[in-house]
Amino acid sequence: MDHHASFARRGAARLLIGPMAALCLVVPVLAGPGERPDEKSEAAKAAKKMEKALATSHQAEEEREALRDFQEEVAEYADLHARQLAKLGARESVATQEALARAIEANRAKARPGDIFRPEVQPLFRRLIAEQLKGPDALDARKAFVEGNPGLEKESVPIVVRVNAVYPLDAPRSTVPPSVLLTLPPLPPSLHYRFVGRDLILVDSVAQLVVDLLPAAAPDLSTR
Repeated sequence: MDHHASFARRGAARLLIGPMAALCLVVPVLAGPGERPDEKSEAAKAAKKMEKALATSHQAEEEREALRDFQEEVAEYADLHARQLAKLGARESVATQEALARAIEANRAKARPGDIFRPEVQPLFRRLIAEQLKGPDALDARKAFVEGNPGLEKESVPIVVRVNAVYPLDAPRSTVPPSVLLTLPPLPPSLHYRFVGRDLILVDSVAQLVVDLLPAAAPDLSTR
C-alpha cells in the first residue's frame, strides 16, 4: 500500500472522528432500512460486548486507539480488494480467485505479520477470545473452536500459514464460535476470521489469501 496515502487517510479520519464516534469503528453499524431485525439485534449485542470489554479495561483509551488503527488497516485492505476485483470483472470462478490472489500479493509484496494485527491490538484480541472460551458456559464454544480446526482435530493435517499464502481450497476450515465472532471487531465482506490451531488469521473471502495472522490468539485449551 502507498504509505503516504495511508498516512493522509489516517490523519483525515482522526480529525473527523470524535471520542464518542470512535467506537463506531469497532462495532457493527446498527441496522438501517432493509435490514432484518435479527441483524439489528446481533449488531446491538456486538456493540454492547465491545463497549463492556473496553469499559472494564484499565487501558481503555489505548485499546480504542489500537482498534481504530486495526479498522483503518482493514478498510485499506478492503479498498485494495475492491479495486483489484473490479479490474477482473468480479466474476466468481477459480480463475478469478487465482488472479485476484496474484494481484493482491503483488500489491502487498512487503506485507508482514502484524501489519494489520498490530502489536498494540494483539493483547485485546487475545483477551476477548479467551473470555469467550473459558468457563463451564463456554463448552459449546470450545467444541466449535476445535471443529474443523487444522492442527487441533486428531485426523487433520496441519496447515502452515503465512502472509500472502493461499489457503488451500480443499483444506479443513475452522468454525469461529458465534460468541467469539460476536465479540471481535466486525469485518467487511472481503475478509473473514479463521483459526488454524490457536492462531487467528484474516483470510480474503474471494482470493482465499492469508492477509495477516495473530499467533497464539486463543488460549491453550488442552490445559482446561
